[in-house]
Amino acid sequence: MGMTMKAKASAERVEANSADLLLDATSALMIERNTVDVTFVEIAQKSGLNAALIRYHFGSKLGMFMALLERDAGPTFDDLERLVQSDMDAAQKLRHHVHGIIKVYFRYPYMNRLVAALAVETDSETARFISERFSRPLANAQKAILEQGEAEGLFRKLDPMLFYFSLVGACDHLFNARHSLKYAFGIEDIDDDLRRAYAAHVTGILMRSVLVQPEIEA
Repeated sequence: MGMTMKAKASAERVEANSADLLLDATSALMIERNTVDVTFVEIAQKSGLNAALIRYHFGSKLGMFMALLERDAGPTFDDLERLVQSDMDAAQKLRHHVHGIIKVYFRYPYMNRLVAALAVETDSETARFISERFSRPLANAQKAILEQGEAEGLFRKLDPMLFYFSLVGACDHLFNARHSLKYAFGIEDIDDDLRRAYAAHVTGILMRSVLVQPEIEA
């Protein structure tokens, strides 16, 4: 009986590991190719596993992509909620938020494209789920920070929706436009130094635009 239970536990670990390997392979392919358009065959080849395991673990490519988004982005929302609930002033929260977003995009540069592709190309229920799971929490957190900053007299009044799109677009574009980096600026890869410099640059521009007294930030 003991051996049977051990064998079952071992088999379950192998299954879990194969699911992780498939997600790792998908993530690696999207980063290497700067696209979310990857096939079952390519994922199987990259992972060294049978393509049938994709359907076994995730049901479909949609299911696997959803699992990848949940794995990559899910934990960040807990961190974001803790940031919003912290006792920092709004300016500090916003600085941390911008650096946090850029750090996530540095690690998973395909994230926004994958969300957009799933939301556009799938049924409305899936699109609604993606928006509620990923877009809405981000927008709500930013709205809370902006409202706090306005109440503290630090931020001027801003439209949270316009702020959301301008911030996400600014944070994402460096990682979404690698062709521009390569052909316009001769930069092949985004390293951690460039990531940090870009985060500081975006934060500086943003803070000067939202603060009531931007000269203090300068």
